[in-house]
Amino acid sequence: MRLTKQCQTMEIPVSSSVEDFKSQHMKDEWEIIVDALFGFSFKPPVRAPFDDLLPALVELSKTVPVVSVDIPSGWDVQDGPASDFADFQPATLVSLTAPKCGAKHFKGNHWLGGRFVPKSLEEKYELNIPVYPGSEDIVLLPNTDE
Repeated sequence: MRLTKQCQTMEIPVSSSVEDFKSQHMKDEWEIIVDALFGFSFKPPVRAPFDDLLPALVELSKTVPVVSVDIPSGWDVQDGPASDFADFQPATLVSLTAPKCGAKHFKGNHWLGGRFVPKSLEEKYELNIPVYPGSEDIVLLPNTDE
């Protein structure tokens, strides 16, 4: 709710209606879509009302850049894209803390944000977090092919 309030305060349009999301009027006005529907613990299948929303998001992603947070919606955090959303490739992925296993299937610009992991935990769990330049809190990860 805080993010919604911040957007409203900044006069950024927010819609909670699937019908608004799918309407032609809205699509023509959008410059970017932030995809943050599910948390990183999401496991398919997609359930209502998102089963109606996600196909529209996939279709819009062909004309409007989508920035997904942590893992693209509809993707399994461990295994990547579910069969229903195999063709969903957002323009950008912003992983928080560490890239999720399913992100290995991502092909766009992949950023890692946040310096939240102490070195001891990084080593214990073999996270291999890249070096952040200077005092940056975000780093562009190199493209990797499957």
